[in-house]
Amino acid sequence: MKNFLRITVLSLVLVLVLSSLALAADVKVSVDGLDKNLNIEIINARSYVSSESLRDFGLTTIEEGNVIVVKNDDVVFEFTLGSNQVKVNDLSLTLDARPYKKGKDIYLPLRFILETLNYKIGWDAEAKKVRAEKLKELTFPITIVDGDNTYVVEKEAKTIVSMAPGVTEKLFALGVGDRIKGRTQYCNYPEEVNNIPSIGTMFEPNLELILDINPDLVIGETHFKDEVIAKLNEAGIKVVAKSTAKDMEGVYDYMLKLGAIVNKNYEARALVSSLRAKVDRVKYELKDLKESNKPRVYYVVGTGQWGEYTAGKDTFISELISLAGGKNVADDVTGWKYSLEKLIDHDPDIIIGGQFNIDTMVNGENYQALSAIKNKKYKIVNEDIFVRAAPRAINEGLKILIETFHKEKIKDLDF
Repeated sequence: MKNFLRITVLSLVLVLVLSSLALAADVKVSVDGLDKNLNIEIINARSYVSSESLRDFGLTTIEEGNVIVVKNDDVVFEFTLGSNQVKVNDLSLTLDARPYKKGKDIYLPLRFILETLNYKIGWDAEAKKVRAEKLKELTFPITIVDGDNTYVVEKEAKTIVSMAPGVTEKLFALGVGDRIKGRTQYCNYPEEVNNIPSIGTMFEPNLELILDINPDLVIGETHFKDEVIAKLNEAGIKVVAKSTAKDMEGVYDYMLKLGAIVNKNYEARALVSSLRAKVDRVKYELKDLKESNKPRVYYVVGTGQWGEYTAGKDTFISELISLAGGKNVADDVTGWKYSLEKLIDHDPDIIIGGQFNIDTMVNGENYQALSAIKNKKYKIVNEDIFVRAAPRAINEGLKILIETFHKEKIKDLDF
């Protein structure tokens, strides 16, 4: 948690500092301890570097009309002037920054490029300069730790069976959906999963079908049974089963590990960089929001005769609510179990949840005292976006929450 807080604070500090330096062209940058004289401009709290300066990083730039290709022997960036769309190798992403041309100079998002090249970016407050330090490459064997379990992947996974909808989403987000040769019947996003054979459910997979596929790797998440893992291991099939991330840093870390497992390090770093930038953008746009203007929010996971379930303070959804400028009323518990008494006592301003749960509350006698139900201050959402802790939760889910809490801020996000 301490590391998470430190990184979060540094990220926000960097954004705020860069914002304060707007229009200044003499931002100091140190790369691996050496000061660099880079041509940088700061616009709307984002740093842009001229394509000429990218030569310092071994990158060449080719201008093809509105398309700007930046590349070295290992990675190709394909930007479009005035657009927040970018391709890294064959992976399409959206950014919160748009390349532009000024005279003969082309300016491109500095942080995105450097993080994709595996630099860690930070702000040195004492020296008042941006520091970029090259990180060690993730190489095989890739080790993934989940509680008391440690999984080691020795080689690139070219054929995969996905044992969770969240895994399927993450692999498609990395651009390797075509490597998934089997998936659960609950995997429903993106649409292309319909072309992949089902191997049953997370709880009761058809082991014979999995053995017939003979994948390089089976990847599961929360709810993957130990007995299933044991049977697959007995059959000589490698398994990774990591619990669903509980915070943003967990999502970033696992996406980088998955990227290494499928030998897509550049694509994974680019994806994570784009997600970090969007989260930083949200923090920047909401930095002046007063506590009194933050709505008190309840995210309903389950309700009615089954009891009350929500996202406690140690969940990914709670962090999303906080990032979007809301206050999770269920921050007084950990995990997912809640109570009707607590819910009524907190009387949230806004309730968010899936169609079935919202309908249950709207039509349930026990919930008529809630102001959000009486005043129709509820938002029906696609629950899959929020519970899977995948890139879609930031690309779409975070925006849905901001539009619900602070609609006037949506236009400033630019993603």
